[in-house]
Amino acid sequence: MRKIACIDIGTNSVRMIILNTESSVIDAEKYMETTRIGHGVDGSKMLSEEGMNRTTDALKKFYDIAKADGVDEIIAIATSAVRDASNRDVFLDQVKAIGIEVEMISGAEEARLGFLGVIKGIEVSGLVKAEENILVIDIGGGSTELIVGNSSGIVYKHSLDIGAVRLHDKFVTEEPVPLLEQQAMADYIRQIVKPEIKLISEYDIKMIIGIGGTITTAGSMALEMETYDRKRIHNYYVPLDRVYEMNRRLLSQTVEERQLHKGLQPKRADIIPCGFMILQLILLAVEKEGITISEYDNLEGLFFDKLD
Repeated sequence: MRKIACIDIGTNSVRMIILNTESSVIDAEKYMETTRIGHGVDGSKMLSEEGMNRTTDALKKFYDIAKADGVDEIIAIATSAVRDASNRDVFLDQVKAIGIEVEMISGAEEARLGFLGVIKGIEVSGLVKAEENILVIDIGGGSTELIVGNSSGIVYKHSLDIGAVRLHDKFVTEEPVPLLEQQAMADYIRQIVKPEIKLISEYDIKMIIGIGGTITTAGSMALEMETYDRKRIHNYYVPLDRVYEMNRRLLSQTVEERQLHKGLQPKRADIIPCGFMILQLILLAVEKEGITISEYDNLEGLFFDKLD
């Protein structure tokens, strides 16, 4: 039996899961620290010193947890913000110094790992038949992945340069978010999404499944969860009209007011309306009435990919 720690360095947060071949995946704890390494990257094309330091501190904490748990191997990947930054090597060297080698992956690879995690979850739950196509939506801080496929593999995938942090940096100047800024953001999302939806519509999609912090937050807010529960979130269905209702309220509030919502992590309060806006407009574009949440995502995908 091998015990592996899988780490994902995202634009908004750093996450880790520790699994072995005998693990019950859904029972395993996911560790998360909000470090916002991608703040400002879209404009400056550079990681800030503060963002790199926050992320390195979180990774040192994860490293210590993993070693104390007796892991045999630590696998770490970095996604949108790091791959887009001109000074990424400074950060990668900084992390290497604490004992973690980071692989910088492409949007396509990020999509593949996320889809692999979702498929493994479907195999356990039996939500759809093996031959039926699903659309997986992964809304991150810096990018959004759209993946179509079934148990035989991926038939279409694309990484969009829209994410909750990226859109917040680009469009939001004050809170509550002014109507003109909301409209500008929505127009921008539609422009980015439209060509991909046209391609996706050629496939017979049985179900839409969502992964990532934006979509799991939609579930935890809809359930008004005091404490996040992976078992309750996994396979939970969130209707589009519920997302719209929640976001209409969020957009009309200050960050401090949003932080009072049950199910919303306070550090995500500034960017969550941007993530919800992406989700709303994609669901409208594909003419679907809601989304099913998967707690199996690219962390689980990274683990199963290593085993294979």
